[in-house]
Amino acid sequence: TLILALEKNKIKTVATQERFIHTFCTSFANVILDTYYVTSEFAADFIKNSKYHDIKNLIPIGSYRSDYLSSFRKAIIPEEIFKAKDEGKKIIIALGYQSPNNWFESYTSLETNWSSQMSFLEDLVRLSQSLKDTFIVIRYKTLDWITNEYFKQILKKINNCENIIISMNYKESFYAYKLCANADLVIAKHTSLADECLANEIPVLFYEYGHNLKKIMSDVFNYLSSGLMCYNFEELLERSNSLLFNNSSKLKNKITELNKKIYYVKEKGNVKNKIINNLENLISTI
Repeated sequence: TLILALEKNKIKTVATQERFIHTFCTSFANVILDTYYVTSEFAADFIKNSKYHDIKNLIPIGSYRSDYLSSFRKAIIPEEIFKAKDEGKKIIIALGYQSPNNWFESYTSLETNWSSQMSFLEDLVRLSQSLKDTFIVIRYKTLDWITNEYFKQILKKINNCENIIISMNYKESFYAYKLCANADLVIAKHTSLADECLANEIPVLFYEYGHNLKKIMSDVFNYLSSGLMCYNFEELLERSNSLLFNNSSKLKNKITELNKKIYYVKEKGNVKNKIINNLENLISTI
């Protein structure tokens, strides 16, 4: 409603695309703008042909937060993974959805309910026991849920494992980006950080299943059937092994292809500066 009011008063509206997956959503994340800085040429073409958006000027420019991955990559090694990396272990960063604090909120949540959270953690423990020479760091946006008695036993199990931890550092800015910048593999419930990793050719596997459902996001967009969506634990284990220890893995080639097709922009890097420069030029012509 605010955008419509601005449009009626002939005030120009400009925005940057925050989440790549919103390109394909039809029921929400619909955009009405004069100028939209989008994540890629692929996203621009898709939005241009979509009846769910009304945008006058689409500019493919990249994901502005991916700048953090570029600047942190192999420059800053977080303390939580330093020892494992020094020992030559492969680093896996697992990105999960935090659960609601109350049981009644959990019951109505499809993806973030307590049972789904438990399934995710149990499978990560299984993965840590099945993969040799690896170190798994589980990262959440918040850790409020760890005080929940429901997760007491799984947290104890994780604490007793040598090669898996839950990240506890929430003091450093952009710490999740520092972890992912140093990852050999990212395993994720669908999040924009995973797309930003793929755009930087950091291998990602999407945890696309839970205790009671499959195809959480792949019905919206399945990454050109590239095999990055894992629909059960066996697929997750096999594809993790392939990406981590097989130099000729076809999945690595698929990630390179995705980078060229769905994340492609003409000029790579320094996305924030490109947006600022373009915006200054836009303002000067008004």
